[in-house]
Amino acid sequence: MDGFVSVIFAVLPPLLLLFIGAMARKMKWLRAEADTSLSMITLRILYPSFIIHHILNSNVSLDSTTVILPLYGFLSIVLGFCLAWVVSMIFGLSGKELQTFRFCSGIFNYGFIAIPVAMALFESEIVVHIILFNLGVEIAIWTIGIFVLTNGKLKFKGFINPPIVSVFIALIIQETIGFSMIPVFIWEVVKSLGNCAIPIGLILIGGSFYQLFKGFNFSQKCKVEVASVMVRNIIFPVIVLSFLLVDLLPNEIDWLREILVVQSAMPAGIFAVVVVGNYEGDKMTALRSIPITMIVGILSIPFWLFCGLKILSL
Repeated sequence: MDGFVSVIFAVLPPLLLLFIGAMARKMKWLRAEADTSLSMITLRILYPSFIIHHILNSNVSLDSTTVILPLYGFLSIVLGFCLAWVVSMIFGLSGKELQTFRFCSGIFNYGFIAIPVAMALFESEIVVHIILFNLGVEIAIWTIGIFVLTNGKLKFKGFINPPIVSVFIALIIQETIGFSMIPVFIWEVVKSLGNCAIPIGLILIGGSFYQLFKGFNFSQKCKVEVASVMVRNIIFPVIVLSFLLVDLLPNEIDWLREILVVQSAMPAGIFAVVVVGNYEGDKMTALRSIPITMIVGILSIPFWLFCGLKILSL
């Protein structure tokens, strides 16, 4: 029971930040018109600073780990899309609802919730490994994901986004001039900006959730909502944790097991709503798919994390 309680306490801080964001929106302290500018600052300044700070403050270099971790990140999203495809057929979804459901349910919340949970459960070094894992996630979203969402169209401009570019810049600096050559005052600025990324990101997500629920209505027979919970809160974690249980992963990369435990428990990623809007998907399906997995996640996240930790201890 003590182990389960510690998992609960690891999950509570990001959930509390989400709640603060929702309350700030309710009290009109965080207005909807500020979302776009704050999101751009978070994704183009704060989160890239977070990535650069953690990579340069680690011993990560260009080796097999920097290839294997992104590969598994890529494959984890592909698995999510495949599960969403199977479940969507079972539930009889069609048209844009079908495409949007597969995209939104196939993606887990790989950053702003996963990272603080991982930091609470494991050593701080796990953050840089999650960043590398998430590089593969980003690539999968902007290739396979856009293909799924648009039913065959693919635009490579999505690759030129701040998180992906930041990873490569940080790795290049690490391999060339190194951390020690960066002036102290610049490093302090990068560190300060990076420390703001997760809290600000979670508060923005919380505010967005509150906004989404204001115009929410359920799908016919709650097909989309139930299907989303099946993919994200039940089937995906069962498959990933079963994979860990039979121990088929490379033995030399312990971090990979810990990352998969955390990521398998995550709900759908709210960033998918933005992508759906940009690619003219069915936004109402996105609103039905994503928030419900977060609500169910209040119970499922600590449960699957606890199960995962038990598997790691075997």
